[in-house]
Amino acid sequence: MYDFKVEGLEALQKKLETFGQQIEDLHKGVPEELVEWQRVDMRRQYPNMTVDETRESVQATTLVWPRSRLEQEPGYQRPKRPIVRTGPAKPRIKGVGRPPPSVRPILREELERKLVERIDARGKEAMKWP
Repeated sequence: MYDFKVEGLEALQKKLETFGQQIEDLHKGVPEELVEWQRVDMRRQYPNMTVDETRESVQATTLVWPRSRLEQEPGYQRPKRPIVRTGPAKPRIKGVGRPPPSVRPILREELERKLVERIDARGKEAMKWP
C-alpha cells in the first residue's frame, strides 16, 4: 500500500555516533574541569575529589571545609596557646572567648560562579550538533 524510502541514514547515523562520543568525552571532562577549578580558582595545591562513574552518569564531588579538615575529625581538640605574661594580670570579662562562627557561606559566590561558568562552557562544547 504505502512504500517509504529513506536515503542518507548513514550520514545521520554517523552524526549520532559523533554526538554520543562527545557526550562520553563530557563524562571524562567534567571531573577534569572540577580539578582544574580547584587548582586555579580555589588555589588548592592538592585538589580533593571523589568520582562515582557509571555507564550512564558521572558524579564528581569535592569537599570545602569552613576552617581546618582536622576540626571535622571526632575527638579533635584545638591546640592550646602558650600563656605569655607580659605584665600584671587583667580581670577577664565574663562571656569573652572564642567568637561565634561566621554566617557567611563557606564557598564564596565568585568561586561558585566560576565553577558554573566552567561546567556550562564544557557542556555547551559537548552539546554542539556535529
